[in-house]
Amino acid sequence: MEITCGKCATKLSIPDDKLPKGVPSVTGKCPKCQSPIEIRIQPPPAQPPAAEATQPLKPEPAPAEPAAPPSASKEEATQPVAPPEPAPAPQPSAPPPPAPEAPPPPAALTDEDFAEGRKLAMACFDSAEAQSQVKAALEEAGYTVHAPANPQEAVLRLRRTRYEVLILGEEYGGSAENNPVLKAIQPMAMALRRHMCVGLVGKSLRTLDNMTAFARSVNFVVAERELGKIKAITRQAVADNDQFYRIFREALVDAGRA
Repeated sequence: MEITCGKCATKLSIPDDKLPKGVPSVTGKCPKCQSPIEIRIQPPPAQPPAAEATQPLKPEPAPAEPAAPPSASKEEATQPVAPPEPAPAPQPSAPPPPAPEAPPPPAALTDEDFAEGRKLAMACFDSAEAQSQVKAALEEAGYTVHAPANPQEAVLRLRRTRYEVLILGEEYGGSAENNPVLKAIQPMAMALRRHMCVGLVGKSLRTLDNMTAFARSVNFVVAERELGKIKAITRQAVADNDQFYRIFREALVDAGRA
C-alpha cells in the first residue's frame, strides 16, 4: 500500500502483509516529520454463501411379497414366501484429504515499515546453519533480512514486498529442478525483477559464473563451499547489477516512468 504524509507529503510504502486484519484503520507516525498518519484498510471481499445441503434421499419402500400364481394349488399357495435378501450395507466413504497448511500470519506492523530508504533482503535455505550465516552476512552489509520458515512464506513475501537482494539455496524446498521460489521468480515481470538482485547457492555451481547465472535466470551464482565469502560476493554482484541497469533506470526517470 502506498500512502502520503498529509503534512510533509512524504510518500511511504507499506507491505500489505504488515497491515492488521479485522480493523478499519491503523495509525502510525511519519518517519520524517513525526506527524500521525491514519491508514484506512480495505475490508476483505465477502465470502460467497455456502451451498445448500442436499436433501437426504427417502428410503425406497420394501417390495411387496409376490402372490401365488393362479395355477398353483391350494397347498402351494399356503407355503410361506421367503423374504427378499437384504441390500448390502453401504461402504464407508474414504475420509477427505487433509487441508493444506495455511501460510504463517504476517508479522505485526512496526515502525520499520514506515522508514524511508530501508534495504530489504531475504535468505532462503533448508539448512538452518546456512540460513543463519547468510542472514548475518547480509545484516552486516546494511540490509534488513527476512528468513522465511518455508517456501510458501517466501513466495508470499516476494509477491507483497520489493526486495533488493535474495540469496537462495539451489535445492530449497525440494530439489534443483523443483525449487518453488526459483519458479516464482523466473516468470516475474521485468519491471519488478530488475530491481532485485538474486543469488543462487549450490554444490555444483562455480562462483560468479555468468553463463550459469543466465541459464538459471538469476543475477549471480555462488559455490556452496564459498558461502563464507557471501558478503563480499553479494556486494560485488549488487554493484555490477546496479551498473548494468543504471543508464536504463536514468532513462526511465527522465521519461517520468520510474
